[in-house]
Amino acid sequence: MGTAEVKPENGRPCFAVPAKDAKRDPAARLQAISVADDAEQSNRKMWSMHFRAVGGLPVSTFTCLAYGEVPEGGTSEPLSELRDGRAYYVSLNVKPSDRSDPTRGYYAKFCIVGAGAERRIKPIPESSPNWQTGRCE
Repeated sequence: MGTAEVKPENGRPCFAVPAKDAKRDPAARLQAISVADDAEQSNRKMWSMHFRAVGGLPVSTFTCLAYGEVPEGGTSEPLSELRDGRAYYVSLNVKPSDRSDPTRGYYAKFCIVGAGAERRIKPIPESSPNWQTGRCE
């Protein structure tokens, strides 16, 4: 497992495989993204997207996928609104082009802070106590 990148895009979180990993294996394919509510460890699914028939999206073809974005060939579950002050967990399932590569997925935790034009995406580092508690502080 690797650490996913989470960055803001037009007020929404945008998810990506780290650039160094995408450069190392540009033919690796994103097969699914799942976002869950991490506050109080409820793990309620907020949104997911996956590729069934097309085999996935090459990681070299996108810089990030915004929350709720469904590329051609993808299928999506219903989208729930992300709320201010909540912690979320994202996982990206990836199929590497080299079977000897053990990296099959990436994950991260993040918070939504603020609303409207003031909305920010705040990563939760694994070293933070908030990683275990699912809190936004």
